[in-house]
Amino acid sequence: MAFASLIILQSFGVTGLGKRDGTEPGYTGSPGDTLKNCTACHGGSATNVSGWITSTIPSTGYVPGNTYLITATNTTIGHNRFGFLVSPQAENGNLLGTMEVIDTTQTKLIGNNKYVTYRAPGVFSQDSKSWTFNWTAPVTGTGDVVFYGAFNSNHDGHKGGDVTQLSTLRVKENGTTYTNSIEKSIDFNMFPNPVKNSFTINFNLNKNTLVQVSLFDLSGKKVSELLNKHMNGEVSQQFDLSGVENGIKFVKIQIGSEFFNKRILVNN
Repeated sequence: MAFASLIILQSFGVTGLGKRDGTEPGYTGSPGDTLKNCTACHGGSATNVSGWITSTIPSTGYVPGNTYLITATNTTIGHNRFGFLVSPQAENGNLLGTMEVIDTTQTKLIGNNKYVTYRAPGVFSQDSKSWTFNWTAPVTGTGDVVFYGAFNSNHDGHKGGDVTQLSTLRVKENGTTYTNSIEKSIDFNMFPNPVKNSFTINFNLNKNTLVQVSLFDLSGKKVSELLNKHMNGEVSQQFDLSGVENGIKFVKIQIGSEFFNKRILVNN
């Protein structure tokens, strides 16, 4: 991967290769993308910012089937190379609504039209860069939609000066109230982190429920499927990672219809 979620690398340089004409899909930092973002390639840490994704959707919410203008803006003073990746998703990663590119010179759709990203002519600006696209709202009953965005920038293509930012925009369906997907019905715990040899998850189920636990590396490749079975009652499950290569990994847990994504450091 080269500019994960905005995989810019040296792609912003005049002679740089890498992902100059857009990023790869799957790096918005969303739960459905197992929290992966630009730092998977660029290193460092991502900063959460607000207001970088805006829309013409009214405060009363989107009307199913209507089309709205979405704007993604990357602002970093002193930088002149900018990139982005945005996707409107459900918590499980499913695409919600449909996107349409307005400026085919500067933006394009990737990943079966699930993500919108930059093109090579849409990289250059000074201090700030904006991109726009259309979004047609999904069917009635969809509820909240979250636009997940990852943004990366640098100066003159120098990867060492990369800055990664994450921003989201949550919009509700007209006639509904906002839901809080962070509040889950399952009280879930996972420890320790960093992980040395093994980690444990604890939770309680009031009925027979399918539990799936998978481990991914920073590129999004599944390292191991740790668990896939129906469980009930009080659960305390330990997972052996003694044979897993050290470094940052992502644990994706699905318990019934609820998803948990944890970033862990394996340090055996």
